[in-house]
Amino acid sequence: MLRYVRRFLLIYQGFVLSGTVFVFCLLALVLAVIPGVRATRDLYDNLQMVRKEGEGLARKLTVLESIHEEDIKGQLLMMFTAVPQEKSVPTVISSVEGLALTAGVNLLDLSLISPGSLATGSANRQSLAEKKIGASGLPLTITVSGSYDQIRAFVSKINAIKRMFDVSSFDLSIGDSGQTQARVSLTAYYQPIPTKVGSIAGLLVPLNQKEEETLKTVAQYPDMTGVSSETLTPVSSGGKRDPFAR
Repeated sequence: MLRYVRRFLLIYQGFVLSGTVFVFCLLALVLAVIPGVRATRDLYDNLQMVRKEGEGLARKLTVLESIHEEDIKGQLLMMFTAVPQEKSVPTVISSVEGLALTAGVNLLDLSLISPGSLATGSANRQSLAEKKIGASGLPLTITVSGSYDQIRAFVSKINAIKRMFDVSSFDLSIGDSGQTQARVSLTAYYQPIPTKVGSIAGLLVPLNQKEEETLKTVAQYPDMTGVSSETLTPVSSGGKRDPFAR
């Protein structure tokens, strides 16, 4: 048997050596070269990802360095006054009362459309309109009375106060005595702060010109939550002055 093997090797020695070298090269290709190429490609992809993240962090750092901390705090406090983190029913009531006192109208009625939603989770579901705006809404209806000019002043200012309202419907009736009564359906907006924080690599986009102008406009709106009957200046009725009064 050994003789046949030795004879086979002598006859096919060249083929055996070539086959051995081929098998060795094939094993080296499968076990070393291909994994090495794959590892090199993965390393290149990781380097590209790290480079992009580094560029994003550099841009974010540039934006953060251009922002003043006190300005951000002031803007956040102002926006929380305009659009609170929760329904904040007390600020809704005080804002409506303050605006009514400022305009000189009588607040006859204030009612929430769905008061039961205050204690349930159903209010967390946003309507299509609210999703488009990007905030949740608390609907309410108010009834005020006064002169026509007072009613007009009240309605014209309701979209120009710190607490954000939107007029949904408006019904006006004028009595025989000239007393005007209006029933207004409003929506008070609120928006909870997101509980999920974005990734470090997320983009930080500075405010554009339109957003800056919106902040300046809202900053000029009066805050009606602190208005009371004591803070308003009495208006003279226009009658004759008592000459005997001191």
